[in-house]
Amino acid sequence: MNLSDLPTHEAVLAAHLDADPEYRRKWERTALARAVAVKLIAYRAEHGLSQTALARRIGMSQPAIARLESSEHNPTFPTLLRLSKALGIEFVIDIAPGGQEPQLIGSRARRNALESFQGNGCVVVIAAT
Repeated sequence: MNLSDLPTHEAVLAAHLDADPEYRRKWERTALARAVAVKLIAYRAEHGLSQTALARRIGMSQPAIARLESSEHNPTFPTLLRLSKALGIEFVIDIAPGGQEPQLIGSRARRNALESFQGNGCVVVIAAT
């Protein structure tokens, strides 16, 4: 078997999302959590920080950083504020009714969005800089 014969991550994910409604609901429900986790892990890697060092920088505990990076639970609004202030990260969440293109996030940001999906009758785009 050649590597090129293997399905891509996107293809496997699409199959799971189509086949399992409960999986799709959880995927949509944790979109913000995944976007924040990706951004935090990237920030730590770019700055050569451990979870403990990042926690000190933000004023949180290491287990709190581990929970954020696990992407199992959506962060609270106060947590997003704390991350933005301490790390200089801008989080943008645009939610529009289904079938309507979100207008608040520009097209460039939509192309580079951390998460974008349609669910619960809405279109959701999550970006961070």
